[in-house]
Amino acid sequence: MNLRTLVLSAAVLLSGALLMPTAAHASLALSTRLQSIAQMGDGSSAVSLGHTVMASTNLNRLIAGGTFNASCASTVTGSIPGERTLPSESFVGGNSLYVTIPAQLPAYLNMPGFENVTGGTILSCTYAWTSRAQEATYTVGVPGFGITIGGQELRDGGSVGFYMYKTADDGDPGHGCLR
Repeated sequence: MNLRTLVLSAAVLLSGALLMPTAAHASLALSTRLQSIAQMGDGSSAVSLGHTVMASTNLNRLIAGGTFNASCASTVTGSIPGERTLPSESFVGGNSLYVTIPAQLPAYLNMPGFENVTGGTILSCTYAWTSRAQEATYTVGVPGFGITIGGQELRDGGSVGFYMYKTADDGDPGHGCLR
């Protein structure tokens, strides 16, 4: 048996083993859990917000994270942006990663410009979010033949509405916490 026949035989055996679903297919999963999105008390500029990205794969390297942007339908308020992404690597196969966005949850962040909103006003606001997970890519092969494993990426996103209420100028607490 010459070297070329030996290499081709090894490639055929290797490709057959790698094409079995349990050996060649990475299994990437992604889910998202939103925190309660709401104004913290009457007239307060603080908003409770954030989400957690949960990702897993049967490969040893994983990257997960996401973004958010909280904003109100108002010309005097700004927005609250945020993002966070983390890598994870395990010595052996299989990896899970939980990423909180922002880093500390629960998060209470101030809506910029809310102090300029006219008293007695109710603002319609939105918390828009994204989540993302990506696994490592590996190429296995012999000269002249190779197969790629992994490299899958998953994305998710959406938005949640909430209201912010500015206490009336006369001090009347009004409507309370609105969602």
